[in-house]
Parts: sequence; C-alpha cells; structure tokens
Amino acid sequence: MTDRLEYEAAAITPDAELKRDLGMTSLDAVETSIFIKRTFGFQPDRGAVKALVTLQDLYDYIEANS
Repeated sequence: MTDRLEYEAAAITPDAELKRDLGMTSLDAVETSIFIKRTFGFQPDRGAVKALVTLQDLYDYIEANS
C-alpha cells in the first residue's frame, strides 16, 4: 500500500480509511484488484473492493476470499 498510494508507512494502519485517509481513487481500486489477483490468486469483485472502507476491511476481504 505504501508503494501504491505513496503514503508513509506510519499512516498505514488497520483503521486507516482507504478514501479519506489514504486518498484511494477509483483507479487505485482497479489497480488494487489487479494486485490481489496476481498476489493472492483470485479475481476480486471490483464493486466489493470499491465498497471497502478501511485497510482492515481490505485485509478481511482478502482473507475471506483466498
């Protein structure tokens, strides 16, 4: 996430909000979906990724689907 969204590692916490705190855009959500597919071996639903609020939500989504 630090490479993708260009944030300091200290700003990346489980409760950090993807859009508000980290500035995640729709393009970032698409790129995150591609990253998940390549890294974890499943195609995430783009709508589901866009609906995630926090990094913890993203983690939980990946864990539940991989």
